[in-house]
Amino acid sequence: MAEERAPTLVGRLRSASTSVAGAVMDFNPQPGMWAATGTAIAFAPSLKELRAPLAGGANIEFDEHGHSARTIMTDEAGALTLSTTITKAPTVLDREQMVNEPALLTNTERRPTIVELLQSEEKHNWIETTRHALAAAWKFIYTPTGFLMTLYGLNIVAWGAMLFFVLLGAAPAMNHPSKDSINSPRKIWIEIDSQILNALFCVTGFGLAPWRFRDLYWLIQARMLHNQHAMKRLSKQNKSWFRPPAWYHGVDEESGEEKRVTFTGEVAPPTSIWKLSFVVWMMVLNTLLQGVLSGMMWGYNRINRPTWATGAFIGLGCGVSLLAGLMMWWEGRKVKKIEGPVIKLVESAPVELQTKTET
Repeated sequence: MAEERAPTLVGRLRSASTSVAGAVMDFNPQPGMWAATGTAIAFAPSLKELRAPLAGGANIEFDEHGHSARTIMTDEAGALTLSTTITKAPTVLDREQMVNEPALLTNTERRPTIVELLQSEEKHNWIETTRHALAAAWKFIYTPTGFLMTLYGLNIVAWGAMLFFVLLGAAPAMNHPSKDSINSPRKIWIEIDSQILNALFCVTGFGLAPWRFRDLYWLIQARMLHNQHAMKRLSKQNKSWFRPPAWYHGVDEESGEEKRVTFTGEVAPPTSIWKLSFVVWMMVLNTLLQGVLSGMMWGYNRINRPTWATGAFIGLGCGVSLLAGLMMWWEGRKVKKIEGPVIKLVESAPVELQTKTET
C-alpha cells in the first residue's frame, strides 16, 4: 500500500483558511447597534429585580451579550436553585454530622428553590437598590458587548451632538468670513463631523454585512423550504427575543436536544415568523443604504455633494436599523416577562464529593 503523503504547505494553508472561515461564519455577533441596544434594554434588570436580595440585587450578572443573567445550579434532587444559596464549606464538626446524622444534615442544608426565594425574600431599601443598580451598570459595561456598545454609543452621541449644534450655528466664532461661506470653519467642521459619523456607521453597516447576508440566506431556506437546520441557526442567532415556530419543534426530539430551561420554568410561545423576517430584512437594508451613503460621502466633495443626500440617507439608514431594534426590544421584553432573566446553568457536586474535596 502506498504511503500517505504529508500535507504540503499549500494544503495546510488551505485547510487553515477553511477552518477560520467556518469559525467566523458560525460566530453570532449582534446584528447591529440598535439591535444590541434593544435586546439589552429588554433584558435589563427591573426595579423589582434590583430590590430582590437573592433572586436579584448583588447576584445580578450579565452574559457576553450584555443581558442580565443568574447562575443556577441543580441540587441532588435535580431541582433548580440559585448558586448564591449554597452553604459554606463544611467544617470538621459538619463532617462528623454527615457521618452520624446524614438525614438530619440533609434536611438542614436543603437549598430553597427559586420559586420559594421569590415568594419569601424581603426587599432591599432604596439606598441598597441604588447601589445594586450602579453595580449592575458597571457589570454591564464590563461585558464585551456592553463595553463596545458604550464606546460606540458615546462616539455617536458626541459627534452627532457636535454636528447638531454646529448646524444650528451655536459657535459664532466659526462663522468667518460668514456663516454660509464655503471655506468657513463652520462648513469645514460640518464636513468633518459628517465623515466621522459615516465612518462609525460603516463599522456596523459593512463590518456585520457577512452575517446579515448569511441570516438572509438562512431566512430564505427556512421560510421557503422549511429547512429545520436553517431555522435552528436563526433561532440560535436570535435566541434573546425569538422563539421558533411550531413546525420546527420536531427537530428537538430528533436531535436529542433538551427542553429549554428557564428561570421561571415557563417557556415563551413561538414568535411570529414575519417578525424575524422583518428584522433580517431591515439589517440587510441598513447595509445597502449605508453603501449608498458612503458613495455620496466619498464620491462627492463637500462643494458639489447634493445638500439633501447626507441627511436623507443617514436618516433612512438609522431608521431601518432603529425599527429592527424596536422589534427586538418589544419581543425580548415579552420573552423575559415569561421566562425571566437569562440563566447560566451549572451542575452542583454531590455532598460526598464536596466533602472529599475539602478534606
